[in-house]
Amino acid sequence: MGNSMKSYATGPQFACVTVPYFNWIVAAARVTAGTCSLFADCMAITKELGGSATGAEVTLNINGEENFGRCVAEPPLNHFCQLSSLNGTACLPRSDWSQAPIPSSTTYASVRQQVFKGKNIGQMSPLVEQGCHDNVHANLDGTMGTFASPAEPLFWSHHAMIDLLHTIFHKKRRTKLRERPVLVVAVASSVRRMASPCTGERGVNPIPGSTDPKIGKYFAGVPNQFAGLMDVRDLGNSSYTYSITGQLAAMYDRCDASPTSRKLEEDTTATNTTSKPNNFPETDYNGQDDGRQDVIVVDSTGKPVEANAPIDAYVSDEDEKRVINWYDQTMDAMRGDSHDNMADLERQACMFEHVCLGGTKDYSPEFKALWKVTEPRCKTIVDAILNGSESIIYESWREDMEAQFGCPKPNNATNSSSYSGSWGSSQDGYPVVGSQESNDVIQLPDDAVQSGVEATYRPMA
Repeated sequence: MGNSMKSYATGPQFACVTVPYFNWIVAAARVTAGTCSLFADCMAITKELGGSATGAEVTLNINGEENFGRCVAEPPLNHFCQLSSLNGTACLPRSDWSQAPIPSSTTYASVRQQVFKGKNIGQMSPLVEQGCHDNVHANLDGTMGTFASPAEPLFWSHHAMIDLLHTIFHKKRRTKLRERPVLVVAVASSVRRMASPCTGERGVNPIPGSTDPKIGKYFAGVPNQFAGLMDVRDLGNSSYTYSITGQLAAMYDRCDASPTSRKLEEDTTATNTTSKPNNFPETDYNGQDDGRQDVIVVDSTGKPVEANAPIDAYVSDEDEKRVINWYDQTMDAMRGDSHDNMADLERQACMFEHVCLGGTKDYSPEFKALWKVTEPRCKTIVDAILNGSESIIYESWREDMEAQFGCPKPNNATNSSSYSGSWGSSQDGYPVVGSQESNDVIQLPDDAVQSGVEATYRPMA
């Protein structure tokens, strides 16, 4: 996409034309702080790319996929054509984004866990894909909820954000080892979502993008292995640079201090017994850094920030500051960054959504069937806490979060049909994650249905 934009945008006035990334981590911070709650009002980009407020309800076949929603004809969607043989609809189906919540899988605490939990790309990438990636597709719905989603302009900004998370991951790992094809194929062919081949019209005759007579030139020299494509360090003339600020800059700047995964690294030389063979040719991708600057941390004016600058230099959004302060203060209270603590911060963020942000929304049956997924990441976590298989180990989690953010939308004040679980009783004892038995419990008071979950943490001997 970036290469094609550069080819059309000639002249100095287009020197900065690029694909903007969809920074939903900022949106999640605003939701946590109660500033906004939905995709339509939390991010300017959703309006700048046409919004979802107007358009007649239609069902439109795009590349073999049925897409339902308001056919929005605001720019740039007024140029959309679903088939080269037609004049086109000049509109694209979207759901009502004023009803689309921003999921807690996009919060700083959850994304940090998704990115830094894995030891290598084979562990990290599926966590991101099945976490924030899928959840954004599902909640935006419409064309974004089907495999025709590349027709949606916001798809490219969403995937630019996913690519940025991979860039942050590579900055932490800085591995010099080549990700072997067996591992890449296992990741990329598990589903056809994050790295799909170019397909012919009506969803038939898939071909590699590099061989397409119209767009093939834009893929020249671009890796076709998943690991190579997602490693911005080695794309040659197709390389690009991210300008980041806020929570993303905090993740990038501090990633060297995050805990290293204790998981064993996969044996990448093992025989591939689970994935279909790669139908596309090998590339010469070797994972070496090409020396280009991949990321620039900037302040609110776009001015580069010096290395080792204080966090206030690159975090100016008040809601982002509040989220980072909460995260850092809680991590300090839990005696520092560790895998257990990082996982617990995510549990706290997910439960805060459940009790104070209106509940945790499940995927629709249609999305589950099409994408072959079960449920959102945070719903899995919340259900596990409520049924006792997991617990929040930090005593003051809710007290601290409400002191920082309030409780913008208490779950008991809504019709919580998005969550099918039930509350436990005040007598339920929940074992701490990672232990067989423990005195650490979440105690649900008698009025738990009204007030939510409170955690009691008793330090282990």
